[in-house]
Amino acid sequence: MPSMPPSSPRVMIVGAGIGGLFLAILLQRAGIDFEIFERASTVKPLGSAMVTGPNILPVFEQLGLLERVESISKPLKCLTIRDPELEPLGSVDANSKERAGYHSMVFARRNLHQLLLSQIPPHKLHMGKKVLSMLQNHEGVMVRCSDNSTHRGDILVGADGAYSGVRQSLFKQMKAEGILPRHDAEELSMDYICLVGTTNSLDPEQFPQLKDTFSHFEIVLTKNPTESIPQIACFTVPDNKICWLYTVQLSPTCPDERFRNSEWGPEAASAMCDKVRHVQAPFGLTMGDLIDVTPREVISKVMLEEKLFETWCHGRTVLLGDACHKMLPTAGQGAINAMQDATILANCINDLKSYSARNISAALMEYRNQRYHHAKAQFETSKRFAGIMAGQTWTNVLIRKLVLSYMPKSINVRRQDKTCAYRPQVNFIQQAPYRGSIAVLPQVPSKRTSVNTKIMG
Repeated sequence: MPSMPPSSPRVMIVGAGIGGLFLAILLQRAGIDFEIFERASTVKPLGSAMVTGPNILPVFEQLGLLERVESISKPLKCLTIRDPELEPLGSVDANSKERAGYHSMVFARRNLHQLLLSQIPPHKLHMGKKVLSMLQNHEGVMVRCSDNSTHRGDILVGADGAYSGVRQSLFKQMKAEGILPRHDAEELSMDYICLVGTTNSLDPEQFPQLKDTFSHFEIVLTKNPTESIPQIACFTVPDNKICWLYTVQLSPTCPDERFRNSEWGPEAASAMCDKVRHVQAPFGLTMGDLIDVTPREVISKVMLEEKLFETWCHGRTVLLGDACHKMLPTAGQGAINAMQDATILANCINDLKSYSARNISAALMEYRNQRYHHAKAQFETSKRFAGIMAGQTWTNVLIRKLVLSYMPKSINVRRQDKTCAYRPQVNFIQQAPYRGSIAVLPQVPSKRTSVNTKIMG
């Protein structure tokens, strides 16, 4: 165990999504006090598939949770793209085990959420706590919730999503002080809308892809006269289930289309389900086939905004995940980035030698400085990937054809190696052993512990 200071800062985490729960687990391992405040009154098992791999699996290995992640996953070998007639346009190799040391693993998002939630002591999680405002000064930070309760701590973490209440309160304070960057005051860009779900357990005899030990990941690019540009993606996951996503690219020149797609909630999801039933999906299915074997309560309509904020922290308040960098979801990359945020933030909080306002502010800025350029690179990669895989402009179509049909395998290998090189670990517990053959970026060592943090590449 790492050496502990006489006391620890009290960290208030707003949001019990994957990023917030992951941070809580890491703080718990460091012996740092925390409380989680979640606006929902109950945990909702929403979402589709996630793909995770060498960028974050070493931290799960550090925590002793790697085998549990593997138990809810299937390894991914490749991504197949098909046209509306289901003819293959090409494929992308996704097998990272040999060079990176870990498989890319596919699982239902809600299963990872349940795994993380199982690691949190129940008394540390407070449901039905929607944060309305925050105040911070040299003595601490306070939040006020919709139930009129107030809570105080030393550090406030906004892990509450793209429309973060913590961020809104923080930016309001910074705007009043005249220090909020103009870019951060602008609205998020909503370029895509997505219908997502995970089926019930299905009959492998009827769906033979489910029999394989690896995950089938297929995308169908199609045309739908009632929508703009749809893309349907399916993943096979354990328990004989299929995770699916129906994604529509909104027209940048049609504000009315954006307004029509701004609805949220079960009614909006149901209406969208009825509209897309006839659309061709992977595995020879239609969207109606997938919808009919998916519980309606786990189907959700999601707005896919994107923005990279300049401001990640100010004073005692810090943002994490979608609250500071909202990316187009390329199979859960946003969640991976949130867990990488949590890893670096936990390291920086653990390195605090005193809990003065100045030291806390400096530690939070160090977190931002370590993470920003990596998040920016992933933000740009995610945007390019979305355009290549789903875009229908002539440049998108041309680039997709080049990538899928003519790009040398060596270029894809170099791209994967570059992506897999960044794999931050917790620096206050024993590092996971080095795996694979690619060079790994160096780890920032702990300022407080003597744990071996050397990673060889």
